[in-house]
Amino acid sequence: MKGRWLKILLKILGGLLVLLVLVFYFGTTPIDTTPYFETQYYRNTIQNINEAVKNKTAVHGPLFAGFAKTNITPQTTNGVANPDQDLFTNIKLAGYGDGKMATGTHDSIYAKAIALSINDESVVLVSADLVAIPEEIVLDVKKRLKNKISRKQLYFGATHTHASIGNCMPGYVGKSFSGEYQVAVVEWLGKKISDLILKALADKKPAQLSSGYIKVPNLVRNRIIGETGRLNDKLDLVSIVQENGKKASIGVFSAHATVIGPDNDLYSGDYPGYFQRYLEKETVDLALFFAGTVGSHSNKGEGHNFDKAKYIGETLADSALVALNKMKHSPRVELNAISSEIEIPKLQFLYISDRLRLAPFLSKKLMPPMRPVQIQGLKLNNLIWLALPYELSGEYGLDLKNALELQGYNAVLSSFNGQYLGYIIPSKYYYYDTYEARLMGWYGPTMGDYLMELNFKMANALTNSRL
Repeated sequence: MKGRWLKILLKILGGLLVLLVLVFYFGTTPIDTTPYFETQYYRNTIQNINEAVKNKTAVHGPLFAGFAKTNITPQTTNGVANPDQDLFTNIKLAGYGDGKMATGTHDSIYAKAIALSINDESVVLVSADLVAIPEEIVLDVKKRLKNKISRKQLYFGATHTHASIGNCMPGYVGKSFSGEYQVAVVEWLGKKISDLILKALADKKPAQLSSGYIKVPNLVRNRIIGETGRLNDKLDLVSIVQENGKKASIGVFSAHATVIGPDNDLYSGDYPGYFQRYLEKETVDLALFFAGTVGSHSNKGEGHNFDKAKYIGETLADSALVALNKMKHSPRVELNAISSEIEIPKLQFLYISDRLRLAPFLSKKLMPPMRPVQIQGLKLNNLIWLALPYELSGEYGLDLKNALELQGYNAVLSSFNGQYLGYIIPSKYYYYDTYEARLMGWYGPTMGDYLMELNFKMANALTNSRL
């Protein structure tokens, strides 16, 4: 009898072993190391960009600019949710996988916009105190603004505060980082941001523009490799002044807005919120913040929690004021704009080993649906702005920013432009045991070099040069 049961047990174990082998075989795939420039997605993308360059917007003339701001702080209620009155019952703070449900507000969060128009050609720069600008929100905005302004005229960005609104990204990954997907939250934010864009467009008045930067190395660090790593320590600045004297300023910095940790359960703009409020208390009427090349950079400062966020934000704002006071503005602007769809490689999401990742067909089930991906480039006099749908490493960003500076251009590389492709870090770190590469590097070891070639191509087209 014992021998019989032993045979049955061995058969069961053998069957399970075969099943595990089959799951492993079909559920994993070797890392694809094919040179990106030998792929069809690369050839298709280059063709798309070449076509976009031929059809780029190119105008020159007097600048008109409009400013707008809206509060996007949800009000927490124990009663019935009513988005029309900003009332919600269960919003999770986004950004941390183990983040908490929001219970109240430490400091209000906002969405802000600047509309720029030259010879009836308009673009709108939109930033919000969010961890990202989810594609679902952008699609809602696009639908609401149909026949009023096109998607390619909108340049989205986020401050990347992790103490903000979740529940806006579908799929397993979206749920893990920011809670269960809620259509009501997406539609509420979509309406808020759509109304904001229209308000900025309606506010347009004759204006002047300037750009520049100041280095602030004491507030940022390379979080992948530490002190030996390269550092993008530039606070990039854009200043717009309407003829009535009203001023708007944009700051773009590469330090992650993760000062406020996962134990927090209150809405907050983190250090970018303190940065914006400080400027708006001084000489600036509207201050915006865009997360820059945050794909490898973290913050650095004195104190803890909200005290540290205040220190970083206000120290950064003090530095901004020094640079803003030296800027020379121009009422005439040359605007070039390019918007192109790009193709991306198959998903290589979820680390199994140095050689293996989860098979693409399984990875797709975990990720939000990926629609056509856009990259956008903008030239405003000597400012080159690339709005990117990912978190670009500061080390990568330095190469392009330095190349542009040698040609006399200031450069902004902003993240979270309405879609999200994860962290884009140098290929030398791909096999390094880090969060950026192991968990957030979703498209293989050549993805960074591929996207940086596209960034250089866009910059070349905007500047009519070869960087």
